[in-house]
Amino acid sequence: MNASHEIPTHTTNGRGYEESDANVSALAKFGIGLAVISVVVLALMFWLQNFFAAQTKSATPPPSPLAVQRQAPPAPLLQVAPEKDLQQIHAAEDSILHSYGKVTSDASVVRIPITRAMDLVAQRGLPVRAEGEQK
Repeated sequence: MNASHEIPTHTTNGRGYEESDANVSALAKFGIGLAVISVVVLALMFWLQNFFAAQTKSATPPPSPLAVQRQAPPAPLLQVAPEKDLQQIHAAEDSILHSYGKVTSDASVVRIPITRAMDLVAQRGLPVRAEGEQK
């Protein structure tokens, strides 16, 4: 093999680590530079945020004077006794299901008790469509 193409071998001290210290001044300069750059970027981002906020505020048209103003909802109307309210609702439904009455004011449509309606359907049957009829 030619001597000019040999790979130089590293000399080791046998300890497996560097014997010289790190360059403290270079590390300090790097840390200070990193801190300065961070502060500058932070200041630029703060300025940019304020700039965009002001630009958006100036570009937004004012609301129309005809726009409906939102009103606060009324105070909540809470149920004091929900069980009692439910019993009243069921009682009103039962009275409708088990009594006669008018549905329309001119009495063209009336209501009958549900038991009577079931008896009438059982006696007369359900209406059946003729074979030729369509919906």
